Amino acid sequence: MGLTELAERLGGLSARIDPALLSAGERQLIALTRAYLAPAGPTVLDEATCHLDPVAEARAERAFVERGGVLLVVAHRISSAERAGRVLFMDGRTTALGPHAELLGAIPHYAELFGSEPPVNPVRLVKGNA
Repeated sequence: MGLTELAERLGGLSARIDPALLSAGERQLIALTRAYLAPAGPTVLDEATCHLDPVAEARAERAFVERGGVLLVVAHRISSAERAGRVLFMDGRTTALGPHAELLGAIPHYAELFGSEPPVNPVRLVKGNA
């Protein structure tokens, strides 16, 4: 998960620390590690890596994937969508579920979020209530 260096700097795993003295990213890394170590079924990470740098974010998500079980990541970072096995896209009119690459080619608004050209003849995976 990447906590070793931080734990050593703070005086070890049993050290008493004041959370106010930690950065938002350090607090988030500690919380992610606690969630990772807890025996749990499905895990929901709701913006759980928003304060981490991209390398730490990828390491944390990879650790949860390798842990096994059901993992639901709620995120607005494009990098999270690129790593996901399936992406659920909702924009108020369209709801689509599928692999990142498939959504890029099928959903114009999703493609626009990535700076890609929308397809000429888009095919919607799931139609919204618009």
